[in-house]
Amino acid sequence: MTLSHRLHCPDCQGRLDSTSADGYRCSLCDRVIPVVDGIADFIGPLPTLAPGADRYRGISRTHGLLGADLPARIKAASGGRWPAALGDTLEFGCGLGSMTEAIITGETVRDLLVLDTDRTLLQACQARITTLDTDRPVAFAALADGVRPIRDAVADTVIGSVVLSGIDDTRGFLTMVHRVLRIGGRALFVVPNRRYHHGMCLAIAEALTQQYALTSAWPDGCGPAMTLLEETRRLLLHRGDHGFPHGLETKHLFDSDALEAMALEIGFASAEMIPLDPDPAGGETITRLCQDAGAADDFAQRFGPLAATIGRPYLSLLGDRDASAFSLLWLTKATGPAVRIYTGRPPGPRIVHVGSDAAVGGVMPRWSIELLARGTPEGVRVTVGGWCLTNIDALWVRITLDGVAQETPVWRHRPDVHEVLNRARVWHSLNALCSGLSGDLLFAGVHAEADSCALRVEIILTGGLIVTGPAPDRLPMNQQMVIGH
Repeated sequence: MTLSHRLHCPDCQGRLDSTSADGYRCSLCDRVIPVVDGIADFIGPLPTLAPGADRYRGISRTHGLLGADLPARIKAASGGRWPAALGDTLEFGCGLGSMTEAIITGETVRDLLVLDTDRTLLQACQARITTLDTDRPVAFAALADGVRPIRDAVADTVIGSVVLSGIDDTRGFLTMVHRVLRIGGRALFVVPNRRYHHGMCLAIAEALTQQYALTSAWPDGCGPAMTLLEETRRLLLHRGDHGFPHGLETKHLFDSDALEAMALEIGFASAEMIPLDPDPAGGETITRLCQDAGAADDFAQRFGPLAATIGRPYLSLLGDRDASAFSLLWLTKATGPAVRIYTGRPPGPRIVHVGSDAAVGGVMPRWSIELLARGTPEGVRVTVGGWCLTNIDALWVRITLDGVAQETPVWRHRPDVHEVLNRARVWHSLNALCSGLSGDLLFAGVHAEADSCALRVEIILTGGLIVTGPAPDRLPMNQQMVIGH
């Protein structure tokens, strides 16, 4: 099967005809899809490299915990679901090519089309497999985000080893996968498990604060563990917030039941979340993630088992299928139409404004918010820093200037907040360690009058609660203001 049998024009869905070795032309709108170095390019012109520049510069990431022998682990987790032959296969997100190599050297495939939004990764993958002794037909295509040039029902198998968590529109992508699969086909994706990562965060935070309580000092070499904690915390709190995770390589953590339900609603005949590397105790996983984050081996090997022991009350609550940091999502397409009736999820809670003393039903929230406003031609730009400490998860600090609101997330690690305010463990360790603010907000169209703007500060909590913080009525320009509570 040629590339033109798999792909069509993304603009008008017209047939692509091969014009030469240099590209394909749409039979309807005459758009030309160039082929550059053997890669069909649906993105645009390649950047010009300086003489002697390395085309594959920066291509060294191995997706951390997932980097070691991932194809064999996927096949082992699949068990009897793995087919005798993959047939016509699409691979989304080739990475460095480990899955591509495993498919063409160890599996029965009719042909393979490899797709990615990163042309440099496609080039590195292509270079890797050219060294292999195989005659399996392999084609490559570079796609821009949102471009859907794949024709209907052209694949027996779709594989995305590390791709689903990096896509903004999960439902839209899985709908496309359902469309391009043939009847009876299957799709498999490796996805991060939210419940496991949440339990792991609680365990790491408790282990760090207990170490601090024992010695009145943070463990030597714990910086990478702090970074791992804050970055995972950011995904836990903001995985559903449109726009905020857009620039992140990993944008989503998935709940097993919710992702299965989504796939069934789209029309898949079956959807299963299978633990990829079960580690219910968590010690091995935390050790490896700390190493991947840059921690020294001696720290990681001591800290991983410690965090697992201290975090046992959290990790032991996970069921069998959530007992792994990553899961294998296995989907199959029905052999015929089916009728299903779904009930929509209930609406979220009504957002209300409450006083800070009622927001948590106990310990008062505390914060110290640093604001520095500067006038620009586009509007007022405010640099935000400080911290916000609550026992209900704090999502955002909302700043309103002259009626225009902007928000900055609460997620940065601030161990000093725990040192000063939380020695008695009044607030949860995770909330104290990840209470920091850091942002640069542009209030477009807002311009200061009398060198100041009307100011309102609010804390946005999970559960729909909004705490209105005490703050001055005006924010002066070019003066550092600290709002404490």
